[in-house]
Amino acid sequence: MDETLQIQPELVQRGLDPLDYAAVVFYLLLTFGIAVWFGRKQKDTEDFFVGGRRMPWLIVGLSILATLFSTLSYIGVPGEMIKRGSALFLGYLALPFTFLVITFLWIPFFMRLKLTSAYEYLERRFSYVVRLFAAVLFVCLRLGWMGMVVYAASMALDMVKGGDTTMLPGPDLYWWIGSIGIIAAVYTAIGGIQAMLWVDVLQCILLLTGVLLTIGFVVVSDGTGPLDWMRTAASNSSDHKWPPVFTFDVTVRNTIVWTMINSFFWHICTHGSDQVVLQRYFSTPSLQAARRSYFTNVIVDFSMAGLLSLAGLALLAYFVKHPALLPGGKTAPEMADKLFPFFLGNQLPAGCAGLVISAFLCDAIQTLESGVNAITAVATKDLIPRKGLAKETDSQQLSLARVLTVFISLFVTGAAYGIAYLQVVYNLTLVDMMPKFFNMFVGPLAAMFFTGMFVPRATTRSILPAAIFGLALSIVWSWWEAIFQTSWRPTIFLSIAVPCLSTVLMAAILSFIVERGGKHSGSGFTWWAIVYGKNDVQEME
Repeated sequence: MDETLQIQPELVQRGLDPLDYAAVVFYLLLTFGIAVWFGRKQKDTEDFFVGGRRMPWLIVGLSILATLFSTLSYIGVPGEMIKRGSALFLGYLALPFTFLVITFLWIPFFMRLKLTSAYEYLERRFSYVVRLFAAVLFVCLRLGWMGMVVYAASMALDMVKGGDTTMLPGPDLYWWIGSIGIIAAVYTAIGGIQAMLWVDVLQCILLLTGVLLTIGFVVVSDGTGPLDWMRTAASNSSDHKWPPVFTFDVTVRNTIVWTMINSFFWHICTHGSDQVVLQRYFSTPSLQAARRSYFTNVIVDFSMAGLLSLAGLALLAYFVKHPALLPGGKTAPEMADKLFPFFLGNQLPAGCAGLVISAFLCDAIQTLESGVNAITAVATKDLIPRKGLAKETDSQQLSLARVLTVFISLFVTGAAYGIAYLQVVYNLTLVDMMPKFFNMFVGPLAAMFFTGMFVPRATTRSILPAAIFGLALSIVWSWWEAIFQTSWRPTIFLSIAVPCLSTVLMAAILSFIVERGGKHSGSGFTWWAIVYGKNDVQEME
């Protein structure tokens, strides 16, 4: 053991080897080659946004996983396990329920609509004002999400590389943020969604390799396994013992029921209202292909979450056993989100750090271009006045989409700088930061779709005030301690469910107060009417 402890500090100081830089350069050349290859085939915005609706279901399924399981999850899930225990992973017990809802309710509904922007539906069901409000919520959601992803990836890259250089002014973290933003802006403007989907597959492979290397290293180097890791974690902190199943106290952060509710609502809300996810289903040729894509996503999602949680447990046990390997006398729970990238960059053999940097670059660029592509689709379809767009040719609209892509990418890069500053101020983990910066928009946005599907009486008069109320409630719930200057705060694992349910309930109540009842212009666009009725895409367009 003493011999191991003598070797590891040398690895901490070694920095990046030529093999590491070679891996990064190779990855960048490969992804740009993919972007150029698919970019030359694009003729119009249909190709740019939904790939001509002919993408293979397996590729789409992996792409959905790669999009939703971003750097935030890749670093946040192990970080949560290291600092808080297993409650977050146990939320996946809700997966069978989410599978039923998404497979049998959401996918048939949206595939029958054949949209480019999901928010086209809200105009038909309610009005253009509701569609515009939803599009704005989506843009806010994905700008916050992308800013956090760019920050998280840059922080991880900084930990992998280790130490600031003396050649550049300021912390290297800020240079990573700028570099990722510029690369993603160029890449997204060229490639469109087809390049995006294929690069997503590369991302899944690289991320899976990184987590398997971590688990394998701890097993081989220490000769321990999961049971040993669980015993070490439980003896280190009470947070790593079995979490409580349920409590009526909403200030208790980790209970199995709270995390199950969070997992259930996050999945059904994102798959039922988020353009980033729905745009991928729109790119498949049929309902069967879309369902197969989701099934693929479920399997890989659960597997990746399990492996990342296991990696967090392994790292906690490893650094509890070898505390001298941590920088500055820190403990494993104190490092939390930073521990996984620190280990990847400083404990694995030469060459592996380059592979990991490629994985983080891949994820950050993919996430940024996924969100930017979806926001651009929403901007050109929902936000920019349609009369002006109608006069433009297909090539002009495609050029506009590419210009918007660059500007949005640069804006997100600026947002990442702001998030980096706020993270220092609040000193929160990535999981704690998610409701504050983007998840607070998820519940109200999804509730607008759910109301349209299942509250037949509702019109703009009832859904719009309900959605505004839900948004206000969501902001207060997510920023409670900052608004009221108190240490008491409701659990983050209800920050999607409570605003979502409150919005739908309020819209249902208002539909009986302010609506006259009877048939109205949106009556033919409920879930039952779309799935089992005679509406088709020609009528909707």
